[in-house]
Amino acid sequence: MATSAIICCSATASFATAQVRQFDVAQQPASSGIPIFARQAGVEILVSGPIVDGVLVNRVRGSMEVSKALRLLLAGTDLVPIVNGSKIVLKRGEAPRRVVASATPVRPRPSPGQDASPAAPANVQMEEAAEPEQEIVVTGVRQSLERAAKIKEGAVQVVDAIVAQDIGKFPDPTTAAALQRVPGIQVQNDSNNELSGVRIRGLADIMTTVDGREVFTTTGRGFSLVDMPAEALARVEVFKSQTADQIEGGVAGGIDLKLNKPFNFKKPALVGSARQTYASRVGKANPALSLLATDRFDTGIGEIGVLVNGTWSHADSMRTTAFMDMRRSSGVAPLNTPGYLIPQVIQNMPDVGEVTRKQVNGAIQWQVSPSLQVYVDGFYTYFQTTAGFTGFNPQPFTSGTTMRNVVASDNCFDARVNANGTNPTISVDAQGRSILQAFTLQRMCGVKSVQFNNIVINQNSSSLRFTQEAKQIAGGLRWEQDRANVVLDFGYQTSNSLRENVNLEAGQRVATMLLETDVDGGPRVTVPAGVPMSSANLSLRNAFNQNFTDADGSLFQARADGDYEVGGLLKKVEVGIRFARREAVQRDVQSTTPIPYGNIGTGTEATARLISSLPLSPNIIGIIGELPRVNGGTSFVGIAPSYLRSETGRSELRRLLNLPLRQPDWNPTRQFDAKETTLASYVQGTYEVSLGHVTLDGVVGVRVIKTDRDISTFRSVSSASVPVDVGTSDTDVLPTATARLKFPGGFQARLAYSRSIRRPEFGDLNPTQSLAITVNPFQLSTGSAGNAELRPQRSDSVDATLEYYFKSGFIAITSYYRRIKDRVVNASSQETIDGINFLISRPRNVGEAELKGIETSAQYFFDFLPGNLAGLGILGAFTIADSEIGGSDLLAGNSLQGVSKYNFTIGGLYDRGKLSARVVYTYRSKYWNEDNSGGVQLRPHDPDRPVTDPYLPTLLSWIRPAGRLDFSVGLDVTDALRFDIGGTNVLRNETKQYRGASWLNSKVYGDETTYTIGARVRF
Repeated sequence: MATSAIICCSATASFATAQVRQFDVAQQPASSGIPIFARQAGVEILVSGPIVDGVLVNRVRGSMEVSKALRLLLAGTDLVPIVNGSKIVLKRGEAPRRVVASATPVRPRPSPGQDASPAAPANVQMEEAAEPEQEIVVTGVRQSLERAAKIKEGAVQVVDAIVAQDIGKFPDPTTAAALQRVPGIQVQNDSNNELSGVRIRGLADIMTTVDGREVFTTTGRGFSLVDMPAEALARVEVFKSQTADQIEGGVAGGIDLKLNKPFNFKKPALVGSARQTYASRVGKANPALSLLATDRFDTGIGEIGVLVNGTWSHADSMRTTAFMDMRRSSGVAPLNTPGYLIPQVIQNMPDVGEVTRKQVNGAIQWQVSPSLQVYVDGFYTYFQTTAGFTGFNPQPFTSGTTMRNVVASDNCFDARVNANGTNPTISVDAQGRSILQAFTLQRMCGVKSVQFNNIVINQNSSSLRFTQEAKQIAGGLRWEQDRANVVLDFGYQTSNSLRENVNLEAGQRVATMLLETDVDGGPRVTVPAGVPMSSANLSLRNAFNQNFTDADGSLFQARADGDYEVGGLLKKVEVGIRFARREAVQRDVQSTTPIPYGNIGTGTEATARLISSLPLSPNIIGIIGELPRVNGGTSFVGIAPSYLRSETGRSELRRLLNLPLRQPDWNPTRQFDAKETTLASYVQGTYEVSLGHVTLDGVVGVRVIKTDRDISTFRSVSSASVPVDVGTSDTDVLPTATARLKFPGGFQARLAYSRSIRRPEFGDLNPTQSLAITVNPFQLSTGSAGNAELRPQRSDSVDATLEYYFKSGFIAITSYYRRIKDRVVNASSQETIDGINFLISRPRNVGEAELKGIETSAQYFFDFLPGNLAGLGILGAFTIADSEIGGSDLLAGNSLQGVSKYNFTIGGLYDRGKLSARVVYTYRSKYWNEDNSGGVQLRPHDPDRPVTDPYLPTLLSWIRPAGRLDFSVGLDVTDALRFDIGGTNVLRNETKQYRGASWLNSKVYGDETTYTIGARVRF
């Protein structure tokens, strides 16, 4: 042929190649394949006949960018594309390195271990006329957002994505921080003062995968995202609806973490970064380092690519907590002043410690032939934290305490009050009748402030050391020939953790203390100056606690996936099978040894012992934390966590209390050994129908899963440990269907239906009950019990979207409805066992729940503005989530735990030349996070029910509405050197909780504010 010039476009060729198109080009001679490709791509391609004689182009299929599709079409040939105005001209060049001669569709499931859309994509190597060739990579804020939008546009289901701005440069410092920008996703701070606890549309039951493979943390179902640092990621995809080829297990949806792979890079690369983050609350700077190296080699047996990536970080952390726990009646001893709601403890308990992370991941890809690729990859993660609590906790109900100068609140309610000044319990008699504990109905009012005299302050310390590791090794092969495609993939992962937490309590009497209950949403405490920093009057109190938990998990998984291009209405048929063998073992001991001396605040106070009088090292006492809500902000002393973590300190205390000089033996009744085998298969068809200028496409499929599970443990019977074994078997059928209408001009609409499941946590299925006795008179002894009858949660969901994509941005609206059966919740209730009152936590299925809402998202760059102002842009997202628990459960009528009704993100962007910047504000409305109905706190009696009715009024703890502001600025000094600065939570937001009525302030958490400076070098 002389030339091939097909479908002229008004847009420039460089813009057209960035568009996402649907391709179906068979492997064939270039003389016929290039015209077919040009028509499907909507671009004009010019090529002279002689240079394509005898050239074979590769098969290209699926939805992807035109540039990527053209690279795959020409892979292995010596044809090089050049942009010349509105055309693409093909010329001969040096034969490029061989790459995969097929395309992975930009849709939910790339092959395990493979990445169809990397952070540094191997886009077609193109050049403007008369300019040198260069590698095109995703860099900067705009390119990152635009690539994420293309993934969203091209997917067959409801998907959102986050793409790294450059190699090792994720948009935010952590994965969870980046995910909070995604519509419908919420996060919260953990005890290390880091964002974690990711929820999709308010639900935490998420299936997490790395490169398409299931991953987990120790004995749980989920994966701790903080274990995989953001620097290691190429992109993250969030699936809000499912297709049959995806691994089951996420009622909320799925998150796939994509690591870099060597064939994603056209050239050798060595990229290093260093970051220093200043944490303002802890007042220290924290370093982080990362390094990535990759190269590709042509060998006699094919092209081989190798990549290694490592990260390391260390941080001092502190998250302050002020907490007014469990309001009781002031009418009981020792206060004897009726009518007021007084916290039984005012806890000031910062979590203080250090966090260390290490991570290594690597991959080898071997292109054996144009049709066959073999790969091996894996990762290792290490996480250790010592962020345990310390406390400065006044206890108003200790003996000898008096109260005066009460300033009452106008907020009051009628409550049922038992003889202890707490909520009456409900017991069941021999005939199965519910019996309500004796009580009186009293008018109870809140207090604005109150002074306590002769009060005991408990100064307890924990010595947490929690170490967690995960390892995965995996590999497989991908074979592609003509219309067929087969993937075999294998993976083996282990995850283990050891939690050591040795606690000791001390305390002292203080002459006077002023409590104010509503200062900026929380308590403020004032004690005589010098008390927090004095150890002269500290006595040992209550008990010495030794708590150890060892958790180990493993997973072997193997899958085979195949597809065949049928053609016509049914474009493709996919089938697959997956086998998984999961094991989880947990051992635990909680040993409580009462202090063998008197206990201040009780009747034995006269024989209490000062710490200074005991044969213990002086370093048992140290400065152990900060108290921002005590005396206007002060440090305080107490039992040093470093002493409790040391073998010297532990041995001294064990010797003092006549205990064995070693860790206590594991408690058989607090362990379990679980084994679970899953066999899943699926069939799925991809269809496409042309309706004039409109295209209808989608997938229809079904996944069938059989799960066999066995859990063994021990039950205590007459002081003997008796083996217990429980086995279950389930079969689930999960149908899915999607439909997408694609209109001219960038408009599309989609409808998706899917059914999903979430299997119960192994610990929740443990059929035994374990108890932990406390000798602290102001804390209930606790216990936990599993529920072997727990059923998997099942969800039917429908999503509908309207989307418009254009050159400078996009707008998308999604409505969703999810009906969940057998939703699992945990709640506590008081039970009397052998004469001791325990607060026992148990999981249960709540019957059914509904979740529905609307998500909107948009981004836009002001390209029409003159000069550098054209780099300005905006982004935003808004979500309404309406949820309700149904059926006859005690929580019926309430929203689902963790679901905020309103969430929004608004941000300003800039990306022009060497400078990029972003400032983003994220907000979520209130949500409840704890069910305290079984606790001792007083709560209003329902006036519509008889006062003697044996019912338990619901008592929920709510997190107040809050927002946070983050920013980042980056400067490319050269092509190889970039500097970044940034800040998180710069408005110093605090997480605030109330319990029951909104005027009953409960907790205030001091969320961290950070400022970061970093540099990245690329060779």
